[in-house]
Amino acid sequence: MTFLNQLQNLPEATQQLFFETGSEKSYAAGAWLPGADAGFKGIRLIQEGKVNVFASVDGDHIPVYCYGPGEALGIRSFLRPENIPPVKWQAASDCVVYELDAKDARVLLSDHPDAGPIREIFELSAHLRDLDILLAVHPLFQTLPEEARRELFLDAEPIALTPKQMLIEKGKSNESLFFICHGGVDIVKDGKIIAHRQAGEIIGEVSSLGFAPTADVRSSGWTHVLAFSRESILAACEKNKAFSAKLSSFGFGIF
Repeated sequence: MTFLNQLQNLPEATQQLFFETGSEKSYAAGAWLPGADAGFKGIRLIQEGKVNVFASVDGDHIPVYCYGPGEALGIRSFLRPENIPPVKWQAASDCVVYELDAKDARVLLSDHPDAGPIREIFELSAHLRDLDILLAVHPLFQTLPEEARRELFLDAEPIALTPKQMLIEKGKSNESLFFICHGGVDIVKDGKIIAHRQAGEIIGEVSSLGFAPTADVRSSGWTHVLAFSRESILAACEKNKAFSAKLSSFGFGIF
């Protein structure tokens, strides 16, 4: 469901709070949409055309996704400007976007008494964009074409862990590869923490393929992970040899 679809599920009066605040802008194919470096720190809603999103990592622009009508841009950097990596936007075709500058967005979300449902949509969209970026820049998921990466993402099961909750237990079967979205996990062997993995990293990369875990994995605090089933991982391996080769290079020292 796109950002626009979510807005359209709200009462018409609430939708108007968003649409009566900004303005339309047009961009030609190939044009870079102004970002924070050009003074724009607000939010965009694509009305026509498509926009490519690139993550800036170590000076390189890594393609993340191509978003189309109804998708929002800039929400994660608006809500959480400290997030890394930053992104850049380039028109993949002639496009029309609805722009809401940062000042007006802050007024809308913080001062208007009826803006609660819009705030919730913003938070959900920012969370999904965080996952898009984290997956796209991870060395394993980088090997997948955009469509295959999105398919894997949509099939994943989100799991919320309380502090010290067991995720993988030594010697017991594990059926999932986990991607850490928020928080972190400790790898524990003989009662001692031997390693830690945090948001943006994977865990269970070997045990998910049928090898018995040789250590426990538990959350170090409040943690959210995406669980990719063994079936979906094996299917991705069969279709994408680079993904299979990269997966085999991860983690055998511990799992």
